[in-house]
Amino acid sequence: MDYKTIRHHLDVLIKNGVITMEGEKYGAMYFISKSMEANLDEFYKIWEKLNKQGK
Repeated sequence: MDYKTIRHHLDVLIKNGVITMEGEKYGAMYFISKSMEANLDEFYKIWEKLNKQGK
């Protein structure tokens, strides 16, 4: 994948509170956000529902 594509999607995830970034540029590390962690059960329910619709 193109670096710019990956960078764009990471930025979208950060902007929407799904992940957080620690560090700078190429050495940055990404983690699930506290908000996402708190709502992980709801995320799994939605993910499961979407998977059932795709079959």
